[in-house]
Amino acid sequence: MKNKLNGKIIFNILTLIIPVAFILYFLSSENGLMDLIENANKFNWGWIVIAMVLQLLNVFVDSLILLNLTFNYDNKYTLTKSLKATAVGQFFTVITPGGIGGQPMQLYCMKKQNVDTGIASSSLVQKFLMYQTTITFYSLISMLLNLDIFSGNMSNAMISLAAFGFISHALVILFVFMFSFNKKLTSSIINACFKFLEKLKIIKNSTEKTDKIKNQLEYFYKSNKQLYKNKKSLLLTCVLTIFQLTFIFTIPYAIYRAFNFNGAKIFDMITGQAFVTMVSSFMPLPGGSGAAEGSFYVFFQMFFTQNTIKSAILVWRIITYFLNIIIFAPFAKVGNISETTKTLENI
Repeated sequence: MKNKLNGKIIFNILTLIIPVAFILYFLSSENGLMDLIENANKFNWGWIVIAMVLQLLNVFVDSLILLNLTFNYDNKYTLTKSLKATAVGQFFTVITPGGIGGQPMQLYCMKKQNVDTGIASSSLVQKFLMYQTTITFYSLISMLLNLDIFSGNMSNAMISLAAFGFISHALVILFVFMFSFNKKLTSSIINACFKFLEKLKIIKNSTEKTDKIKNQLEYFYKSNKQLYKNKKSLLLTCVLTIFQLTFIFTIPYAIYRAFNFNGAKIFDMITGQAFVTMVSSFMPLPGGSGAAEGSFYVFFQMFFTQNTIKSAILVWRIITYFLNIIIFAPFAKVGNISETTKTLENI
């Protein structure tokens, strides 16, 4: 037990130290923060503002997707509530390893907003499934259309990492589809999760909790079937997700223009960000630290100069990572410890 506890503590420490270490490296290294500050007057700040707006549009569209999916089953759900749940999800996604804290905290937030647990679970799973499916095909198509740049500037190792990203996304999609429509599999997973939580002494009477959630699971399956019958809602979710990904993938181009470069094509840089996303999305550290910076450096160094690439990475991480922490930290507290415990007990 002591070894397990020590391993857990070491892992938690590493998830904090490694992201900070990467940022400190870019802050202190040559052509990093100091160079950024010295050349701040040369920046095209209008493009920096555009990059920040693109990031905020990504979050806003994310809330519209959640609203669209939830409103189908709860017509009292509002955009304000969806924005709050999205803000909570964004914050916990960027601060937890692999982003695993985002959806559970969104579910908790929606429960506090008096959304039925079955509806909230169904909406979040459907949203996740649509996002994973869309980003996989979006990235694959953009890379295939730009294969000459992709293959000509990437090492075999980086291409292998991108392939691993695609395969991982495909497996996640397959698993979520099975979870969404296979009652036996879902029940087995929930049983295992509750027993694990009971061993950690987070909840009590795991068998009783499993029985309580059966009715909610029935609604969950019913909601999934209704979604795929509601082609209009499904199409709207897909279109919104494409817009969301386009906003995310265009941020590096805005940063590129902020450095007063203008020779690269916007589609080339969208392909680059798709590559970065594929490589870093399954890195088990907050914000995909390490893989995100490394893959950005490898792909985007062909667009930036050696004197600006580190500064570009720093600006990119500030906008896409630290900005989320700063803006959405006030939404992080969705309840106190006793309320959280009570919620777990009533699941």
